[in-house]
Order: sequence, then structure tokens, then C-alpha cells
Amino acid sequence: MKAVILAGGKALRLRPLTWRRPKAVVPILGQPFLISPIELLRAAGVTDIALALASVPRRIHAVFGDGSAHRVSVHYSVESEPMGTGGALGRLRSRLPSTFLCLNGDILSDLDVRGLIEAHRRSGAVLTLAVTRVPDAANFGAVRVEPGDGGLRVAGFEEKGAQGPGLVSVGIYAMEPAVFDRIPEGRPVSLEREVFPAAVAASRAGGPPVAAFEHDGYFSDIGVLDRYRAVHRDALDGRIRIPGVGSPNPGGVFVGAGTRIDPEARIVGPSFIGDGATVRAGAQVGPYAVLGRRVRVGARARVSDSVLWLHTRIGEDAVVQGTVFAASCFVGQGALVRDAVLGDKSVVAAWSVVGGSR
Repeated sequence: MKAVILAGGKALRLRPLTWRRPKAVVPILGQPFLISPIELLRAAGVTDIALALASVPRRIHAVFGDGSAHRVSVHYSVESEPMGTGGALGRLRSRLPSTFLCLNGDILSDLDVRGLIEAHRRSGAVLTLAVTRVPDAANFGAVRVEPGDGGLRVAGFEEKGAQGPGLVSVGIYAMEPAVFDRIPEGRPVSLEREVFPAAVAASRAGGPPVAAFEHDGYFSDIGVLDRYRAVHRDALDGRIRIPGVGSPNPGGVFVGAGTRIDPEARIVGPSFIGDGATVRAGAQVGPYAVLGRRVRVGARARVSDSVLWLHTRIGEDAVVQGTVFAASCFVGQGALVRDAVLGDKSVVAAWSVVGGSR
């Protein structure tokens, strides 16, 4: 079976983290994000994967290449202009002559992919949506379901804004090639707003069903800054496993190779210390601190509930709380940075206050 990962969005809601990089390579515990959905597919035996791209494709190709390093085969489909999720998928119709999977490129989940495929085949559906129950569907848009032959059928969709608990799409779908009949060529097309509602309407008029497969495991996305940071907390708490990341020590700390942690530093789990990171004497790192590769934390500095990308440096006596730093940032001596997001190469001068007060 083949799969498509839709990774062509501009990731505007993740800026400044995505100002010069695509969302696909934004790190989770130091690993490029897209490794997670690729590994989810590979573990289910799906190894022929197409990446539908529009934004910064060279950066993605440089990381994933032909996919052999991840034991899959990766094909690239690059749009010259954005054509929406449906248009991006439609470009691949000749490559997908039989049942296939389609994934949104910002989804982090431990979905039972084999179970989704089996449920899809049993239902005889043209399309099967993986869905999950959330406490508040307002930020996602709800999926209405009803009992069908041997499982759930999709009855309709509700726009974002509906308050309260409900089922939402996980962003992972099993599809038949007949879906392409509903994707017109030559214009932008949305799967969520056009193709899926049209397929449901056709099913209610006697056409093949649109099925739902309920997932009761982990689900999130990294499409907005708050959820990006929250995903790190979930990973540190063990709610979701990130491929390529080992196991924590008994104190709940992931410690990479070549780290230099002074005996007088205090590391509080759960936390992640990436390869080559340095923590000086008297510093406290954690809880819920993520230090990327070769991050340096100065003497007596404190870092908690924060994500620091590679090569970032925190000066002596500085305090960092609830913050995300992109690559190669610098925080001067005694500075306080709280509840902020800073892009690549940002500089916070000594004794400055960002996002809070002393």
C-alpha cells in the first residue's frame, strides 16, 4: 500500500519558528517532526510514501532524501503554486491506482494504522476518516457519525467554533482512487471543505459509504505554537514516543551523547538534554526543559518548561520559563525570558526582561 503525506502548507501559525524552515523539519525532542508520521507508516508496513510539498522543498529533501535512512521509499511531488490539500493530492492520482493512505503533515499520533486499513476494507467505503474524541472540538471542527454496516459512518461535519466535547478528524485517511473523481483539476481544492462533504452527500444519496474509525490513543498537531510546546510535555511524560529518541534515566531525563553536565548542576525530570549540550555549575534545568544539540546553559541559570533548539546559549544567572527558542539564540547574563517565542539567532541582552517582570 502507498501513502501520501500532505506537507505543503506555509505554517504561518508557527512563525517565527517556520520563518526559514518548513514545518516538516521543526524538531520534536531534537528529531525532525516528519520522522514521526513516516515511522508510523513504516511500522504498519507502508513504505512507499509520497510527500506533497510546496514550501521550502530543498530543506525537506536534504533531511529525508530517498527515505532509505528511514527504511522507506520517499517520492516528492512539488507544486509550483499552492493548490490546497485536494489539489496537492490530485497531482498524485496516476501514482495511486488502488487503496492508499493520506495524512495531514502536522499530525502526531499513535494511531493503529493497520486497524484503520482493515476497518476501511470491511466497510466498503470510498473514504474512511480516523476520528478521536476530544474534550472541546471548537478548534478542530466536529465529525458527526452514525451507526453503519459493521461500524461507524460519517453523517456530516460541523465548522470550527462548536463548543463542547465531540469527535474530530485525526487527519489520517484511508481512500479509494474514486476519491479523485471529486477533485477537479486546474484550481485549488480543499479536501476538508469540498471533497469530504461531497463524498458524504453522495453516500447519503446511495453512493459508497464514508466510514469513520475511532482512535482512542494519542492525538495532537504541531500547527500552532501552544500545541507545539504541549507536544514536548506529552513526549516527556511518555504519552507519545518520538522515533530516534532513547529511554529516560531513572530520574525521567533523556540524556544524549557527549553531554557535559557539571556535578553541581541540577537536572529535574522530566527533561531532555540533547547531544553535546553543556550545563554549568549551579544551573537548574527542568522540569519540562528540552535542550537541543549543543545548547549551553551557563552557571546558575534556570531553564524550565521551555524548548531550546540547537546551538542556543543561555548566559549565567539567566532565567528562561515557558519559552521556545529557535536555533542559535543567545540570552545574556541575568536576563529573564518568560512565555515567549523567539526566532533564529535572536539575542536577549544582559539583564533584559522579555515577556514578564522580575
